[in-house]
Amino acid sequence: MRSSLPLLILGFAASLSQAWTPQPKTTALVKSTVNHQRSFDPLQLCDDSDRKSTSHENMLRPSAAFMAAAIPLFSSPDVASAATAFTPNASAAAVVAYGHFISLVGVVACLVAERLTIKPDMTPEEEDFVAAADIGYGIFGALIAYTGYLRTVQYEKGFDFYAHEPLFWLKIAFVGIWGASSFFNTVTIIRRAVDKRNGKFEPMGEKLAKRMIQICNAELVAVGIIPLTATFMARGVGYSQEIPWQAEAGLAALIFAGASFKYVKEAFSFEDNVSKLESSD
Repeated sequence: MRSSLPLLILGFAASLSQAWTPQPKTTALVKSTVNHQRSFDPLQLCDDSDRKSTSHENMLRPSAAFMAAAIPLFSSPDVASAATAFTPNASAAAVVAYGHFISLVGVVACLVAERLTIKPDMTPEEEDFVAAADIGYGIFGALIAYTGYLRTVQYEKGFDFYAHEPLFWLKIAFVGIWGASSFFNTVTIIRRAVDKRNGKFEPMGEKLAKRMIQICNAELVAVGIIPLTATFMARGVGYSQEIPWQAEAGLAALIFAGASFKYVKEAFSFEDNVSKLESSD
């Protein structure tokens, strides 16, 4: 039905135009043929009124008949709902999917803004811009997590499918590493904003700027890898009910917790080269 619908629409449009196109006048040869056909009645079963009603001018053209027959098909509710016949809550699922994808676009935009702005000796205005971009990054990241949760448990294939898909838990592990690595830049930005408010603002050194840029680059790579994992996951590649999903979920949670501890600890213990130079003086 779905594949033949475009052809049916084209045929309907062609028939409509042909039905409304003025027809040329009947030639003498056609008239004589029609008259000959009207005179052929060896059993005398038709009277003159019947013969007049069968004239060529009063016959229904095939294109008009096709057009009339196609109208009920297009007005049928079965055709209108064919695309969503097997999709429960299609509108809500579409809104959630759009929110998931647009949040990913927002994350990438904020991350690129940070990557292009971070540099040694940033001005206070540039540091404020980086802080605003990081706030947007966190908001879009939270929206990705929320819409991803809704798509997993309420829409798409359901949690029963994803729970037994090892690539799903691999994707969750990648998301955990990606989110945990962002804690370094977030904690650093917050600490510098607090120091700036307390009158202890110091220009960012080359060492810290280089490390923050490395984190941004790693996050951009993760943004490219995670959707690739999701495409294989959605198609059931590697699906298996043999592996208990609780073990896979526990492993993903352990990876996230370990990576979070690592990057948060690094952010608090990181010493910039500017601080080293000042302490030596």
